[in-house]
Amino acid sequence: MELNLDQEWNRLGRQINIQKASLSIKNSDQKRYWSFRSTSIHSATQKFIRIAAVFLVAGLFGVLSYHGWYQPDQKDQQEVLRQISTDNGQRANLTLADGTEVMLNADSELELPTKFASDVREVHLNGEAYFNVSENKEKPFLVHSRGSTVRVLGTAFSVRSYPEDQQVQVVVEEGRVSFRKEKEAENEKAILGRNELGTFDLSTNTLATRTVDDIELYMSWRNGYLKFEKDQLNKVAKDLERRYDVEVIFEDPTLKELLLTAYLKSRSLRNVLDVITTSLDVEYKLDEHKIIFMK
Repeated sequence: MELNLDQEWNRLGRQINIQKASLSIKNSDQKRYWSFRSTSIHSATQKFIRIAAVFLVAGLFGVLSYHGWYQPDQKDQQEVLRQISTDNGQRANLTLADGTEVMLNADSELELPTKFASDVREVHLNGEAYFNVSENKEKPFLVHSRGSTVRVLGTAFSVRSYPEDQQVQVVVEEGRVSFRKEKEAENEKAILGRNELGTFDLSTNTLATRTVDDIELYMSWRNGYLKFEKDQLNKVAKDLERRYDVEVIFEDPTLKELLLTAYLKSRSLRNVLDVITTSLDVEYKLDEHKIIFMK
């Protein structure tokens, strides 16, 4: 049945006129009537306000709930990265959110997200670090460093990539890792197993692998030691600077090319310098935080 608004409005108007006529006749009841009407109107108004308040509160609660509980898709959020760095003479032990253990060598920086993505765990390294990656076959762990990528599912390995180095080195202690150039396809990679070394030469843009006989040459720094095998004194000097927070100066530049083979286990800098200078038949001067090598 259709509703005729004009008829209904006229009917309401007639009822109002009837009520007005009744008021003019019943003057004695006027005060009581208006009191009754006022109470009725006030009650109706209060009822309306209560209903409106309920809807208002419900609407506000819905808005607050949306903002409080709704989480945008991770892809819509800008990734927030944090940096952990060490100075010369420092090392840092870290345990990441996934349980992975990291030892960061001196003068190094690790960049990682505050929360790993749902399908991958990625970090960026400048310097040197040892990783003991918590196993997760559904969520690979990636280490990016100077145009190279190490990909693992769960293993222990070390990565070295200092600015002065001409190559990125990856040495595997346990398990297997894949090592490739950053822009190469996933199938163009080197697979490294235990006691194997992978190098990415920055000057030639090439990858190479080989087995190492002495893994301590690459991981002795974890225990605070330094081990060298036919390494130029210039490289030894950089490791001394990082390990002991000193500055190394060569009085004669030709000394930089001298080759050193030594296992420097002493915590004392003077003992270490005594071993180096005796092995190479050179002299040194230690002045506070400065080492001067001399013929």
